[in-house]
Amino acid sequence: MKTEQYIDDFIKREKQTEHNPFLSTRVMAEIEKRQQPERRRTPVWQTVVVAASLAAVAFLGVSIGNSYQKSVSHEFTMNINDSQIENLGYYNFDDYE
Repeated sequence: MKTEQYIDDFIKREKQTEHNPFLSTRVMAEIEKRQQPERRRTPVWQTVVVAASLAAVAFLGVSIGNSYQKSVSHEFTMNINDSQIENLGYYNFDDYE
């Protein structure tokens, strides 16, 4: 019985509490502020490092590609008749056994 009395008293006190009319405005302003991303300026050194890394990767890619072309010899060619390979499609059917 005492617990119910405490609960009723608490509810009555909460109903008597006056509301702040500007509370909803402040809450909505904070929500909008958090939804907008902060625009931070990236440091100059970070931009330079990213540009240098991209240049290094491009240079290494080109140099590796050039070294590969030099080592491949084109002295022989292969002539393959693939007419029998086209018939392998028959073995892929589920009902073939």
